[in-house]
Amino acid sequence: MLSRICTLTRTELYKLLRQRLFYITLFLLVAVVVLSVLSERLFPSTKNPINGFNPLINGSINGFRFSSYLILIIGSLLFASETTLGTLKTIFIAPFRRSEFVIAKIITLFILSVLFTFIIELLSIGLAFSVYGFSDIKDPTFVELIHLSSSEILLYTAYSFIHIIVPLITVGLMGLFISVLVDNAGIAVGVSIIIYLILDTFIAGLYENLSSFLFTPYLTYYLEPIKNITDGILEEIWKFELINRAFGFSKQDISLDIARNISVIKSFIVPIGYSAIFTFLSIILVSKRPS
Repeated sequence: MLSRICTLTRTELYKLLRQRLFYITLFLLVAVVVLSVLSERLFPSTKNPINGFNPLINGSINGFRFSSYLILIIGSLLFASETTLGTLKTIFIAPFRRSEFVIAKIITLFILSVLFTFIIELLSIGLAFSVYGFSDIKDPTFVELIHLSSSEILLYTAYSFIHIIVPLITVGLMGLFISVLVDNAGIAVGVSIIIYLILDTFIAGLYENLSSFLFTPYLTYYLEPIKNITDGILEEIWKFELINRAFGFSKQDISLDIARNISVIKSFIVPIGYSAIFTFLSIILVSKRPS
C-alpha cells in the first residue's frame, strides 16, 4: 500500500509541475512577500530606523493569507478538474484503491503547504535581515531596557512557521472535500472561496466566541501577537511562554492558567480535528462514488 501511495503521490506532483497554474501561484506568492517586506523601503512612512522584525511579520502575514487562497484553489481542483477533463473514470479503473488516490492528493497538499511555508519563511527572514537588520525589542521610554532579544523573537517566529502548516493544510483539505462534492472545476473553486470567506470574515469576525472553534483564525494565531510584540505590546507573549515551558525552555510557573493552556492547545487540536474530518469524508465519498 505504501509503495502504491508513493507512486500516486509522485504522479500528482508530476501533474502539478506540468501545469502553468503552479508556477503562476509561486510567482504571485513571491511577489506578495517581497512587496510586503520591502514596502517600508518603497513607500517610507517614517524617518526612524526600522527594526526588521516588523517587515518580517508583515511579509509573513500577507504571504500566509495569500497562500491560504492558493492552496484552497489547488485543493478544490484536485478532483473536480479530473471530472471536468474526463480522466476520473480512467483513474478509477487503475489497479489502485480509491482511498489511496485521496491519500496521495492529501500528501500533495501537505508538500505544497510545507513548500509555501518554506518560501515565505526564507524570503521574509532573508529580505528583512539583509535590508533592515534585526534589533532587540526595547522600551520606547527607557531604551536601555530590553523587553525581548532578537533571538527570542526569531524563536517565536519559528514556532509560528511550524504551527501554521497545520491550519494551512486544513484549508487545502477543505478545498479537496468540496472538489469531491462538486464535479465542475470552476464551480468547485468558486464554492470553496465563498465558504472560506464566510468562515474567515463573516462568522469569525462577528462571533468571537465561535471563532475559536473554527480553523481559519489559527492561520495568524501566533503571527499577530508577534506583530504586536514588535510594536512593544506584550499582552499575548504568554502564548510563546507556554510553548517554551512545554519544550522545557522556560521555568516560569504559568501552567496554572487553565484558560490560556486550553487556548494554546486548541490552536493545534482544532485545525487537526477539521483536517481529520475533511480527510475522512473525502475518502468515504470517493469510495462510494459510482465509476
